[in-house]
Amino acid sequence: MTDAGPPHPLANPVSAAQRHAALLTLEGRNRACRACDLRPGCTQVVVAEGRADAPLLIVGEGPGGQEDLTGRPFVGRGGQLLDQILHAAGIDRTDAYITNIVKCRPPGNRDPHPPETQTCTAHWLEPQLTLLRPRVILAIGHTATSYLLGTRARITDLRGQWFPYRHADGQGGTYEAPLMPLLHPAYLLRHDTRAPGGPKSLTWRDIREAAAVLRGDHEPAAFAALAPADMQGQPGLF
Repeated sequence: MTDAGPPHPLANPVSAAQRHAALLTLEGRNRACRACDLRPGCTQVVVAEGRADAPLLIVGEGPGGQEDLTGRPFVGRGGQLLDQILHAAGIDRTDAYITNIVKCRPPGNRDPHPPETQTCTAHWLEPQLTLLRPRVILAIGHTATSYLLGTRARITDLRGQWFPYRHADGQGGTYEAPLMPLLHPAYLLRHDTRAPGGPKSLTWRDIREAAAVLRGDHEPAAFAALAPADMQGQPGLF
C-alpha cells in the first residue's frame, strides 16, 4: 500500500490561530492517508471534529458505520448517546475536539489490530495531540484508554478515575491535562439498565465529575496510579 508518510514536523505554532491552521492542514493530509490496510475497506477517513482550542478532548476507538458514511466521529447510536450524556452534564459538543485512535472503520466494527493502531497513532493522533491544549481529556472505552495510558488494565477497573497525562506541545515543552476513562456508549447500549451501580449510573457519576473539573469548579481530588504490571510503556503518563 502507498504510505502517505508521517506529517512533516510542524513549525512550532504558538497561537491558537496558528495551531488551528496547522490542525486543519494535518486533517487534510489525514483524509488522503492510505498507510494501512483499513482504508480500502471503508468509505472515507473520519479524522475529527472540533477546534484546536476546545477545552475538552474526547478520544474514542474508531469510526462505526454511520461515522464512515458521514465522515464525522460519534454520530451513530453510540454517538447520539454520548451527546445526551454530555448535554445532561452541561457540556456542549462544540466545546470538544473529538477524534479516534484509528481514523478508518475496522471491518465489522472489530477492535483495531495493533499494527493499525500503531500506524494511525504515529501518523495522525500523536501530531494531533501536539497541537491540542485540552483542559480535560476523556478516553472513551478500552482501546482509547489502553493507548493513552499505556495500560492493559480493564476499562471497568479504570473508569471514573483521574490520571495525569502529559504530551509534547510541539515547542520543545509539554502540556498537561487530567484524563478520565469512561465506559464506551456502545457498552452502555448493550447494558441498558439504570439500576444503581450499573454502567449508566456509573457513567452519570463519572461525567458529572468530569464536567465539574472542566468548568473549573474544582481540580481532581486525587490521581490514580496504574499497577506496574499493567503498564505498557506509553509515554503519556507522568
